[in-house]
Amino acid sequence: MESRMVMKEATSPEPRIVEDHSPVNETGAAALFLSGSTRRWWQIPAILVMVIGVCASLYHLYVPMVGAYETFVLRPLHLLLIGVVGLMVFDIRGKKRDFSRPDVTWLIDAVLAVILVAALFRVLADPAGLEERFAYSEATNWDTMAGVALVALVVELSRRCIGPPIAILLLIVLAYGVWGGDTFSIFRHRPIETPEVFQSLYMTTFGIFGSPIGAMATYVFLFIIFGAFIERCQTGMLIQRVGLKATGNSPGGPAKVAVVTSAAFGTISGSALANVMATGSVTIPLMKRIGFRGAHAGGIEAAASSGGQLTPPIMGAVAFVMSDITGIPYSDIIVAAAVPALLFYVSLFVAIDLTARRENMKGVPADMMPKPGDIMRLAHMVLPLVTLVGTLVAGFSPMMAALVGIATALIVSALKAETRLTPTAILACLHTAAKTTVVATVACAAAGIVVGVLNMTGFGLRLSSELINITQGQMMLALLLVMLTCIVLGMGMPTVAAYIITVAIGGPVLIELGVPVLAAHMFVLYYAVLSLITPPVMVASFGAAALAEAPVTSTGLAAIRFAGLAFVIPFVFVFNPELLIVGSDLAWYQIVLTTFTAIGGAVLFGVSISGYPAKTVPERILYLFAAYCLVDPGHGLDILGVAIVATHLAARWALARRSQSSKR
Repeated sequence: MESRMVMKEATSPEPRIVEDHSPVNETGAAALFLSGSTRRWWQIPAILVMVIGVCASLYHLYVPMVGAYETFVLRPLHLLLIGVVGLMVFDIRGKKRDFSRPDVTWLIDAVLAVILVAALFRVLADPAGLEERFAYSEATNWDTMAGVALVALVVELSRRCIGPPIAILLLIVLAYGVWGGDTFSIFRHRPIETPEVFQSLYMTTFGIFGSPIGAMATYVFLFIIFGAFIERCQTGMLIQRVGLKATGNSPGGPAKVAVVTSAAFGTISGSALANVMATGSVTIPLMKRIGFRGAHAGGIEAAASSGGQLTPPIMGAVAFVMSDITGIPYSDIIVAAAVPALLFYVSLFVAIDLTARRENMKGVPADMMPKPGDIMRLAHMVLPLVTLVGTLVAGFSPMMAALVGIATALIVSALKAETRLTPTAILACLHTAAKTTVVATVACAAAGIVVGVLNMTGFGLRLSSELINITQGQMMLALLLVMLTCIVLGMGMPTVAAYIITVAIGGPVLIELGVPVLAAHMFVLYYAVLSLITPPVMVASFGAAALAEAPVTSTGLAAIRFAGLAFVIPFVFVFNPELLIVGSDLAWYQIVLTTFTAIGGAVLFGVSISGYPAKTVPERILYLFAAYCLVDPGHGLDILGVAIVATHLAARWALARRSQSSKR
């Protein structure tokens, strides 16, 4: 997924994505190892990071085959392998390391890697004894020092791989855990000895080795490996060609291609930024070519890419994490997510179409459309996706589904020479998957620290109680506060980690107020994802702005505008959980009617966002209100929404007739 994507010149017969595996690109370590060029002593780290990355991927493929899921073996070993890769791939400045030239900072990173290995090897050497020492208050000074070292390394990796804001957040959380007993009001907690803070984060499953790292080590990493394989097998190219064929000829075709491809690719990738960089490298230049402003092109891509993580069936693997936390079956979660995701993409699609019609934009140029047979040459690569989804729907575990999908990709890709994976390509895929996992793994370790301190101090429960007291049980005010909390805490974090952190704080508040568990968790997930396009961090918008060569702020605001319905939908399904279908008392025909009217509301929302044909501000506000009436499952509001639109259209028709008569 991290291979550098470049677009061919506009004279190319169709937009193509080319993977560049030269030694200077982001896959530098793999290239230096696999190229036949002369290697020097300072390139040994490149070879080492390649070997460790491949071994990490192979180990995680091996684990589900034998069922070796012992907590204090799998999770520490995952963090050890991926943490070392992170220290070698990201330099002390937080940039991708250039393995072609030696650097004195390598010595610092080597020392940090040794400390990381030592701290985690202590866990691996005696996993049962580690838990027993903490449980019986017999932790040693060595345990404490190892805990401090591991926590410090997680903070440092967070700074390098994610950014300084996350590292600062971790330092604040740790300071609160150590000194929060001396504060006041809701911030005051029971006195906790400093060694106990680090021991708890290091020696229990309520800290670094908690459920976030557990999710990464068990199935999220497997889906990242699956994504690396299908991308290398040109499945991404197949998705783009299908999108071009389906929507490319219509007005604003490239933007619609971005919607289709981002939804399909985003549900697998689990990273909005990776999605933006993979699909946006083709769709954004095409959008600009037919007349979209750079900020609008980037905003559309960022909005569509973020929505992919809310789209069934995979939802970037966060659906499996939600199932683990809530105990709700995975099948129910993807059913519940289906209608809201459909509404989001319908509103986005309509807004794009009407904006393009308003500006008289054309579709994709004919010379860039797929030629007959281009899709069929890659059609066999849809089978890995089909088998993956089929295995999940059949009730198999996510780990087994990922393994089946990877095996299918290897077998099916061999059917044709242009998709066949050589041994070198397979090694590159395994290495790329390990590198791609670094950011998510570090974020999950950071999430473990945050959640661990919140649980240790009881701050999460106290904050929930205080929010309920502040809002005096007013649901709307509580929802607004939780929304803001989720957006702030989710900024810059991968989806899985953002969801786990935000649900630890926001989830109990909503459930205490009577919101159904599934609706509460979906509410938190939506705003954790939307933080990716919300200022000031908005990592997805930053990536899209870079590709569009547009101002970041304008791109972010455009993304919020085009994704506007996604900010409203969670409020709707909290007040009316029937929109999630699961657990609804409605009959099947009522569910169909509710879905149909909600789609109508999404269309009206797109009309309001595009400003066409509702051109004036009052008209757009009117359509916004009508859209809400139709999206809300209440039948009385449905009638009101239809009446508003019918009245407005009748008034416009009458005014148009009067204008024509006066001209005569």
